Amino acid sequence: MARSVELTGDWAVLKKVLDNASPKLKRESRRTIGKQLKKIEATVLSHLDSQDLGWQELSEAYLEKKERAGLSPDTLRATNQMYSNITTAQENDYSGAVGVMRGVKTKEGEELTDIAIIHEQPEDDGKVMPARKLWKPTFDEMQTGIAAALKGIAIEVFKK
Repeated sequence: MARSVELTGDWAVLKKVLDNASPKLKRESRRTIGKQLKKIEATVLSHLDSQDLGWQELSEAYLEKKERAGLSPDTLRATNQMYSNITTAQENDYSGAVGVMRGVKTKEGEELTDIAIIHEQPEDDGKVMPARKLWKPTFDEMQTGIAAALKGIAIEVFKK
């Protein structure tokens, strides 16, 4: 004996609500993600400005070398080239990225992305240069707020 399901209620209304919610979800998602990307970018730049992530001090020899070359004494900032190439890219309604723009090179020919990656390496990697992490601590700092904002997307759409 075959069983069937009998639908009760106004399913047409539910379908209409869900159909209308789809573009609203996309729009709210794009808006929220874009806003969070800009917050991450601003926080990264703020950390570079305030030098507040507890990075190991630059050696005296390296500080003197930077001074002779007319470079900034700040950690992760010889010139403003990397700083000014930190940007956001929103790929679609549901994803995006914040980082150092790919393909930009220093006047010595080094990729800025390579320089950024080198500084994110773990402290115990045996390299001479200590890690001076920027991206991971910033993400850790902002993760809870980002998650809350993303969870709020559906709430925003359905409360209107």
